[in-house]
Amino acid sequence: MKPWLLLLAALLAGCDDRAEQPLYRSGRGVPLWQGADAPAAVPGSMARGDGARLALLQRRPALDAALLQRGAERYAIYCSPCHGLAGLGDGLVVARGFPRPPAFAEARLRGMPDAQLLQVIAEGHGVMYGYAARIEPADRWAIVAHLRALQLSQHAPLAMLPAALRRALENDHGR
Repeated sequence: MKPWLLLLAALLAGCDDRAEQPLYRSGRGVPLWQGADAPAAVPGSMARGDGARLALLQRRPALDAALLQRGAERYAIYCSPCHGLAGLGDGLVVARGFPRPPAFAEARLRGMPDAQLLQVIAEGHGVMYGYAARIEPADRWAIVAHLRALQLSQHAPLAMLPAALRRALENDHGR
């Protein structure tokens, strides 16, 4: 028999070591830690699917200045690189060749239910990846509130404006 075949057989004989590895599950004793349970979770972290955390998505928070301010901050951090500060789909990454996302002022997105916007933020859509691990549920609601404010700023009916501002706009338009 050829010596290289013996060497190959010897090397392949050790390939089944993984079949004997134990399976460790979180929250159970692990021998690596001398019989203690697995290390405690990082403070502030939460397991995926945790009911209390996800319950925050079921209730829309009260719309106030603090929520809109938080939404503007979170939007600037997470969304503006692609969507742009005004939500027009003209963020910095688009200028560098990334596909242009839709403008939030499009009729399709203005009519999208809040629940669907929350889902897209969490799970992503198209080339957008999900932000569930990065954006807390309360912050997702804040971002949705900011998106609605952006949409309203670009498609507010003239009748919603105060009378003095409406007259000023009508006079400027008539010139």
